[in-house]
Amino acid sequence: MPRILTLLLAALLVAGCSSIPFLSGELRMTADELTQKLARRFPVEKSVAGLLDVTLTRPVVELSAAESRLATSFDVTVRLPLANKTVSGSLKIAGRPEYVAASRSLFLREPRVEQMRMDDMPAALSAALAAAASKIAKDVLEDKPLYVFKPDEFARYGVRYEPERVEVKDDALILKVK
Repeated sequence: MPRILTLLLAALLVAGCSSIPFLSGELRMTADELTQKLARRFPVEKSVAGLLDVTLTRPVVELSAAESRLATSFDVTVRLPLANKTVSGSLKIAGRPEYVAASRSLFLREPRVEQMRMDDMPAALSAALAAAASKIAKDVLEDKPLYVFKPDEFARYGVRYEPERVEVKDDALILKVK
């Protein structure tokens, strides 16, 4: 009987290890967790040639396994100083997530504007805003990390791990570790 209990306990211990981060070979981050991490950097305000003052707020991350892409939606406020007018709307930018080991950072590569909706935007400024949004996306999302991991986030039980690649699932972003 003690032998059976020992074997049963060992089996339970091994089965339980697969749910512990890194022993299962991956670190999972849900869209909500990524949204919370990204929200710390916002609001972001950018001026474009003194003609547009753009403010991005309330980022919301979405994951698409089918396209292996990560999308971020923002509330956008555009102030037009020359016209003394402010318009608001939303912007959705998608790109390929990439982990850079040298800085322990998660970046959004090849960002592109997928959707833009502005309330009461003069037609003449729509094209200028689309170009400005693409530039701001590159400045805010591509060249700056979405999240920088702390060294202790890649260590468990005295063992250090390093992510090798990123996978996008519909329910989570997964960093595969070695």
